[in-house]
Order: sequence, then structure tokens, then C-alpha cells
Amino acid sequence: MAVQVSLMNQRRYRKPYDTSDHMNSEETDQLWIFQSANQRRKRGSRGSGKSQKLENSNSPISEPFSPCSGCTVSLPHQCRLETCERITINVCGQYYEIWASVLERHPETLLGNPRKRIMYYDRQRDEYFFDRHRPTFEAIFNYYKYGGRLRRPETVPDDIFLKELDFFEIETNVIDVYKKEEGYIQEKVILPDNPLQRKIWMLMEFPETSYAAYAIAVTSVAITMLSIILFCVETLPMFVKECKNASPVNYADPFFVLETICTAWFTVEVFVRFFACPSKICYFKDFKNLVDITAVLPYYITVANSLASHSCESSKSSSSLSFLRVIRLVRIFKLTKHSAGLQVLILTFQASLEGLALFLVAMFVCILLFSSSIYFAELGQEGSQINSIPDGFWWALITMCTVGYGDQVPVGVWGKVIGAICAISGVLTLAIPVPIITENFNKFYAHKMGRGRM
Repeated sequence: MAVQVSLMNQRRYRKPYDTSDHMNSEETDQLWIFQSANQRRKRGSRGSGKSQKLENSNSPISEPFSPCSGCTVSLPHQCRLETCERITINVCGQYYEIWASVLERHPETLLGNPRKRIMYYDRQRDEYFFDRHRPTFEAIFNYYKYGGRLRRPETVPDDIFLKELDFFEIETNVIDVYKKEEGYIQEKVILPDNPLQRKIWMLMEFPETSYAAYAIAVTSVAITMLSIILFCVETLPMFVKECKNASPVNYADPFFVLETICTAWFTVEVFVRFFACPSKICYFKDFKNLVDITAVLPYYITVANSLASHSCESSKSSSSLSFLRVIRLVRIFKLTKHSAGLQVLILTFQASLEGLALFLVAMFVCILLFSSSIYFAELGQEGSQINSIPDGFWWALITMCTVGYGDQVPVGVWGKVIGAICAISGVLTLAIPVPIITENFNKFYAHKMGRGRM
């Protein structure tokens, strides 16, 4: 009675190679022949029949090969090895087989360098043994075999995956691309050379380094919030004071005093940061520093105008100065320096630009389509509120966004049908960027708030 046994992926039970079983054995009829370009020139023509073994060639691998069963490799094929060696890799009992030339496409890595991987070679079993994380190696093996980018399995934690990449010495640029896709925050810290400037820069820029730096950060946030609250509260009717002609500026006004205190703090902060920064050019390239400078300019322009005219009316009636007072709200962006949540939001929208661009294109096309349709559907209807296609842009926009102000509505039957289709299409269109933004937010939040910050 014959019993058929299938032993899959168990190399220890396989028949060991005898001398006659080797692929390069002279006793077999099917040989694997490899020659370098110089050796081919010396011979001048291809060999026929059985070929002799050639010594190792130092010529680089020209391209990956695909050996077949029952055939010989053509002479133009080049290889640095004596044979196209098939390598067996054992990762905690899980076996992987791959051609050596495929691994050597990445010579800087552990598996791609023969001198590095020989340390893990088991002579008795003719295999390379690694006591490492098997699910992670599955992704690394696919990277070797198919190239492209690294893909972390969902069941593998980030820290374990990065440790395995570091052990197998995967290329640094490949790891950097992976970290960027996963949302890792890589901050390059540049400190001034001068000890005094370095200490001041640490106090102003890194609140987590000391209690004094943390106190300065808290004070900056509190003053920023106070300035924004003052800007909003002073517009209430109960606090708005009429300014008569030629009346002088009231510098004792509480709002003006508090605003002066806030602006003085921001001014000192700007000059101190500029003095301690490691690079003056990089200082003006940083968006947060530009926000700091923009936040203090409106105050000084308003005060200069008041001192020149000695009239409160001239300082408030100017449309340009009114615009400058609105710019003071830019101070809210100062909070991004001290709020990890706001930084996550900024990174999320930066990573979601492609999805948002797709959403805007879809929205633009739908607005054109439905505004044209509603115009022709309402054309000739009595009491129609859509008088032109550009007039229908506003109707289509507020309908697709589900706002529905009701200032423009269709009156005909076909117009109402188009309006219903427009509303449904708007809901579907608004759903395009939601999963993209949600995925990016979760990714950046997980890395920014702890384990992913590098």
C-alpha cells in the first residue's frame, strides 16, 4: 500500500544534493554556462555540446535572468557567480527561495551582499537562517523580488517593522520614502554655534527642553489668545466709541493699553528669535516667523498714522488700516508652534492636496453641468429666478453644498427634477475627500502624538 506524502516548505526533509545532482555537474547533459565578455572574445564563438566550468567573473550582472528547466543559458548572459545560485532563506522555520542575482540588485543590503549574509549561512542545511520577525520579512522579501516601495503589513507594528528594516540594512532612501508615506515627522534640528545664542534659541523654540522654555511658550500662547479676544470684543456695539472730528486719540483706552502690551511682547519675541536664530536667511523663509512679523506691523502703522494726524478718526477711517487690523488675526497661526493638534491639521491638508484637487475638479464640472441644465430647464418659465448660466453657478454651488439659502429656486417641473439630481450629486461629490482626509489625519495623529515622531 503506497502512501503519498506532501511535505511543503520543509527543506530539512528534502533529498540532499549529491555530486551528480548539482546543476553544474559535468555528468549531466544540461549545463548552466556563464561567461564574461572577455572570455567570449577570446573564444570568438559559442561553445557547443557540454561546456566546462568557468572561474568566477568580475563583470557586473547585466540583467536578471530566468532559468528554465531542460535548457541552457545563452552565452550573452553574465554573472559574477560560478553558477546562478539558488539561495534558501530560513526565517524562523519559514523558507524562502530566490536567485542570488535578484538579491544582488541591492548590494548595500544585508542579503544583497555575499560577504554580509555569509555570517548567517548554515553549511549542514545549505541555507541562511535568520531568527527574525516572519511577517515583516514577507514584505522585505517582496521588496527584493519585485522592487518598488516597501509596504508594511497591517498586522505589523511600526517599531518592529523599522527594526527589521534596520537589521536587514535596507537602503536609507527607501526607508525615507516609506517614512514619508507613513506620516513620520522628521525634524532637522539646527542649533547656533554661539553658546549664548544656542541657549536663547532653545528657550524660544523648544518648550520641552526646560521649565523656563515651557513657561515662555505658555505665556506666548496666553498673550496670543488675549490679543485675538481683544480684537473680537472691541467690535461689540457696547465698546465701539464714536470718534468726532479732530478729537485726539485716547491712549488711555483699556483696549489700546492691552493691545500695546501684547504687541510689545510679540515685538520682543521677534527680535530675540531673530538674534538667536542659527541662520538669518532661513529665519525669513519660515512661515511662522513671517506670521510673527505680520502680526506686529498693523499696530505700528496705526500708531504712526495717529501720531502724524493727531486724530482718532483718521486712524480708523482709512480702508487700508482697517485691512491691517484684520491682518492681526494672523496671530492665531502662532499657536501652531506650540500645538501638536494644529500641526497635525496642517500636515493633513498638505498630504490631502491631491484628493482636494480631485474634489474641486469634480465640483467645478458639476457646477457647469447643472447651471447649464437649470438655465435651459427654467428658460421661458414664469417667475424664473435663473436668468443666465453664470447666475446658475451660485444656485448650483449652494445646492451641491447642501446649504440651500433659498434665494434662488427652480419653479418648473424639470427644474425641480434637475435640482434634486444636483443635491444628490453634491452629497456624493462631498464624500470624495472625506476618506482621504480621515486616513491622513489618523496617520499623522498617530505619529505626531508619540511613537512615530523621529
